[in-house]
Amino acid sequence: MAINIKFTEADWRRIARDWNAFWAGELDRPIVVLEISEPAPGTDSSQFTRWGLDTPIDAVIDNWQRILESTHWLGDAFPKWWVNFGPGTVAAFLGSRVSWSPDTTWFWPLEGIDGLQDIHPRYDAQNPWWRRVRDMTSRAVERWGDQVLVGTTDLGGNLDILASLRSSQRLLLDLTDNPEEIDRLTREITPLWLRYYDELYPITSSVGRGNACWGPCWSPGRGYMLQCDFSYMISPAMFTRFVMPDLVACCDHLDYGFYHLDGKGEIAHLDQLLSIKRLRGIQWQPGDGQPLADSWLPLLRRIRASGKLCQVYVDRRGALAIQREVGGKGFIFHITNETLTVEEGRAFLAELHAARE
Repeated sequence: MAINIKFTEADWRRIARDWNAFWAGELDRPIVVLEISEPAPGTDSSQFTRWGLDTPIDAVIDNWQRILESTHWLGDAFPKWWVNFGPGTVAAFLGSRVSWSPDTTWFWPLEGIDGLQDIHPRYDAQNPWWRRVRDMTSRAVERWGDQVLVGTTDLGGNLDILASLRSSQRLLLDLTDNPEEIDRLTREITPLWLRYYDELYPITSSVGRGNACWGPCWSPGRGYMLQCDFSYMISPAMFTRFVMPDLVACCDHLDYGFYHLDGKGEIAHLDQLLSIKRLRGIQWQPGDGQPLADSWLPLLRRIRASGKLCQVYVDRRGALAIQREVGGKGFIFHITNETLTVEEGRAFLAELHAARE
């Protein structure tokens, strides 16, 4: 079934031109990602775990095709779809039991495990969740070709994956009680992460439209939104020991690595993140219950003053405020928290452009 996307070949050329200029530091305006969806009755936008492993892949893709066909991509947005089986799905690839609730996917600690010494992460080509992600990614590319950019699934961060395998509470104790075993496990998880990425990348990049992941970024080559949400609960010293080697290795492997800085508790690690030479930028996500990113102007200035790029989720007012107070160059504004018509979206883009002059 052919897909009817509201996006032209000229639009794709514009996306490549402007995003490449952004990465090169040559774009004198912010990147603005604005996606407006019309109602698509009979569709379900839940994470894909909602359908389990038995639902035919084409049935899931059919559902999302109707959503994609009802979407308008304004500004620097582009037709994108990624295989969303929940945050940190590498845990499922390594044996974690998976369940779904209306809000999220849950990865449960490994069963029959007495301690860290019993956990030995290994690549398993026949793991049902890994096969599902790989097969669904391949089928989406086959179905949609170069009309939609299929992004890499949410692989997760090294301690996030380990927290799923062990449980967050136990892992917090392990970091103090058995740090040598944590060293071993993080050393074993990083090459597995890279292997999963490397197996998906040739599939997603095969149509020649660039690269995408769960974050709102386009890149011409190997890109990803790295993360370690578990780091909210650990000290900078622990971050240095257990997380930084993984992030450096991943950034060395990628060409367009970003980091998902999630919540106030992670700000303590920002200086270390900014020191990673090959890390291109920081996504600042204030967290649940916190004001949007435009309320954190000193933090945004700190990120940009370091020479890193910055991606934020803001409403129209917030985007205008950041552009006015900090400057728009080097920012990715993903417009959120508002329900807009296409006409309102276009009017906002014109307003943002005029405000620069």
